[in-house]
Amino acid sequence: MISNETRLKFTVVFATAVLLLCGQFAGAAENSSVVEGVVQDASGKPVTGAFVKLKNNERHLEFMVISQAQGRYAASNLPAGQYVVQGVGGGFQSNVSAPIAVAEGKTAKLDLSLATKQGPMLPRAWPMKTPEAQMAMVSKDLPEGEGKKLVASRCVTCHETERFVGFHMPRDRWAFTVRRMRGNMRTAKLRDLTEDEVKLAIDYLSANYPAKGPADLNDRLPRSLLEGKALHYHAVQYDISDTNVGAEPHDVAVDPQGNGWVSQRIGKLGRLDPKTLEYSEVSVPAGPVPADLQVLGNLQIDAKGQLWVPDGPNTRWLNYDINTGKFTAYDWPKGHGAAGGNSMLVHPDGSIWETSGNQVRMLNTSTKEFKFYDTPSYLATQEQTGAYGITYAGDGSVWWAEDMADRMVRVDPASGKVEEFKIPYDGVAYPRRMSHDARGDIWVGLWNAGLLMKLDYETKQMSFFAPPTETSGTYSVSVDRKNNLIWVSEQQADKIARFNPKTSEWVEFPLPDSESDPRRIEVDPNNPNRVWWSGNLSGRMGFVEVLGN
Repeated sequence: MISNETRLKFTVVFATAVLLLCGQFAGAAENSSVVEGVVQDASGKPVTGAFVKLKNNERHLEFMVISQAQGRYAASNLPAGQYVVQGVGGGFQSNVSAPIAVAEGKTAKLDLSLATKQGPMLPRAWPMKTPEAQMAMVSKDLPEGEGKKLVASRCVTCHETERFVGFHMPRDRWAFTVRRMRGNMRTAKLRDLTEDEVKLAIDYLSANYPAKGPADLNDRLPRSLLEGKALHYHAVQYDISDTNVGAEPHDVAVDPQGNGWVSQRIGKLGRLDPKTLEYSEVSVPAGPVPADLQVLGNLQIDAKGQLWVPDGPNTRWLNYDINTGKFTAYDWPKGHGAAGGNSMLVHPDGSIWETSGNQVRMLNTSTKEFKFYDTPSYLATQEQTGAYGITYAGDGSVWWAEDMADRMVRVDPASGKVEEFKIPYDGVAYPRRMSHDARGDIWVGLWNAGLLMKLDYETKQMSFFAPPTETSGTYSVSVDRKNNLIWVSEQQADKIARFNPKTSEWVEFPLPDSESDPRRIEVDPNNPNRVWWSGNLSGRMGFVEVLGN
């Protein structure tokens, strides 16, 4: 544990930071500006169900609304500033407008003409990566050239070449990836790269796997116009990467005040206030690993404003009190692998859980003691099973997903008994993140199968539900427990979907930009019509909000 003296220093520093942030938010603008107009096709006919995107580059904000009856649109509650606007819909798009100035509390008018044909649809895939269906045709052999030997000896130590040969990224992204891998190497107690080796690896990877031309941010928006309930939503997006390349906001969580928080892979927590639309950051306490090699994992926030996040390279779990700005560190016990993992969980009894490797681990916050639960099949065979999403069921048991073995695992916290259950899917399901509904049943995103799965915690029966978009990459699940609606992120399709178990109705809500990489999502429990998301590789975060239904 950290010393009392160090803990006091953390308290003073971060309490001061919170006071400064509060002062910043108190003076923020009211965001009462409006842009409105009419969307028309090339012949002048009004278009209902088109996307209207408004970008404020100075504030790193993007908004998206849908045109309604008679083609009318209205984007309200905007901060004052300069905006560029574009309409997209029905396979056509308008030109990006010249910047228009929107004064505080005023309304600017701009009509849009969808006169240009929209470009080809981007195949559904992991961002900047070859689609899974085409990966069989991608050579797994490393190209010849200076740096091949280094990459083969150091990168393949931890994972197969297939993990990176399918990617095509710009140099700055490869540089950040190498930096992040160095953090993982420190966590695993492997020898770090020298500065010469770092440059050589980046040169080799960026030369052999470069980005495939400029991005078209509209190339995943549907070619058909929106209808029905999909008409009634808007989206707000903040681009962290505008000022922080490689921020990688891997996970999102919502605090009791409705603010969205993200954990960045570079040792920072980010916070977006949905009212002021101000974004701020908090750096975690320094550790033995340099700040640029820190790798923060999945974060969770409880109803009292206690934020939890693992700091793997520094071998600790961190608790951040959002109300006071105080950090508390829990040192990782030696001999139990890496402190970082995939997903965290705050249990109703106050214990903190995390998946990693082939196990789940638990911290008793009262005694400061950790417990570890390995999966029986891994103990018996030593074959990798994986451990990914995690949640708790109606009886208080903890469930997690074995993503590499297509199994669900249950542990009884009282007895410590661990059980495994095979997912009855013909093929590779690849379960990712999960949540539970008001009854306590488990809902899981099956990423490779592109399905949503329900697990009855009492009978252990598993059922599957297919969203309208196939192979969408159903990644994570968050449940609106007030209305019993299941929200799913469609990571490869850049959509967030809502499923009603009573009616079997699906509604999909596209995000403004392609390759947004919506991994984790979370429903705001105080405003269940608002769903937050974070995009790891895109460096973006934001929310979609349903209006009136």
